[in-house]
Amino acid sequence: MKDSLRRIVRGALATGALCIWNTACMVPVQSNPDRITTSPPTQSRSNPSPAYHDAAGTFAVSRLTVNAETVEAHELWLGLHDELSTKAKTLAPEDYRTYLDRRAARLITDKIAEMLLYQQASLRFSPEMSAKVDTYVDAQIRKIITTEHDGVPRRYERQLESQGRTLKDAREKVRREIIITSYLEQEVKPKVAEPTRAELLAAFEANADSFRRPARRRMSLIDVRLRDRAGKDAGSPTRDQFESARMQARSRIQTARAELDSGVDFAEVARRYSDGLHADEGGSWGWVTKGSVRERFEPAVEALHSLDAGSVSNIIETDDGFFLVRCDQIDPGHEPDFQTLQPRLKERVLIESYNRLVVEQVAQLRSKARIEPPNLERFHAAVVEDAMHRIAN
Repeated sequence: MKDSLRRIVRGALATGALCIWNTACMVPVQSNPDRITTSPPTQSRSNPSPAYHDAAGTFAVSRLTVNAETVEAHELWLGLHDELSTKAKTLAPEDYRTYLDRRAARLITDKIAEMLLYQQASLRFSPEMSAKVDTYVDAQIRKIITTEHDGVPRRYERQLESQGRTLKDAREKVRREIIITSYLEQEVKPKVAEPTRAELLAAFEANADSFRRPARRRMSLIDVRLRDRAGKDAGSPTRDQFESARMQARSRIQTARAELDSGVDFAEVARRYSDGLHADEGGSWGWVTKGSVRERFEPAVEALHSLDAGSVSNIIETDDGFFLVRCDQIDPGHEPDFQTLQPRLKERVLIESYNRLVVEQVAQLRSKARIEPPNLERFHAAVVEDAMHRIAN
């Protein structure tokens, strides 16, 4: 059950149990820009975040302290500059602000969980264990440089600098993840019980649709339409116009059928005779299932499901045209089978149980922690304002 810290925390967040204020997890009260004034944030970790003040001039929203560990508002956005830039360019101002509110809430929640777990994990690490972790961190950094930067350390350092980070920051991030993951493996994993058959059956019933794949077929279609021959200038064709159009369309589809019978490739015939939207692609519709097409094409799909792969239907006449259908490929679909899926279901149940225990562990640590400011909305406002000014400048 090896897992990265990010996946562990994300899994825990999915349960909704790591809310950081009130009961509105991930949907905090939006910060009010009229109550906060800021100076432009700096990119370097060596400099503190800008000083934020509320209407009363009280300082203290730009820094979050969990027990004895402190993080600045600007640090939560390190490495996310490209994401912020993209969102700022593609979203309307009010939508961008909403995105920042939600993103900041998630970042704060993640950071509090990380800090609490790291502090607890560090209590159990001896100097000898720390030395081993440092050796592993060195190996991980070398791997990143080798695989992502052609073995050139300076390229990696430049990438970090563009994110407002240093090599020391990167090493510390990897180190914390290793220590936390190791702690959870030792503290939480042994508590995860093997799932019972009843639990596996419940997981199967709850997730059956995600494992199901409906039967489908690849269809190519020659579509000859009456409306294209009934007089385009006539809003409502007369009976004579309609019958004339049917005769023309029938003659066209019969000619197409004759060419297919003589051995001409279906795609070539479709390009020459079909009026359909996919005529230029040789009439290819790709994969279709029953019930997935408009009513007009249902007779064609019904015929498709009676054909063997590679065979062509007889001429199909409808009220507004004619079809010739070829079945290109058959996928019988897949119905989930409990016995076959048991290994995957077991893994899913184990991961969910593991995440629930992580949630409980974080909640327990959170209940005993000293967090400043007590009102996290003020720190949340600083994090959002920092991002607004970061992109603006």
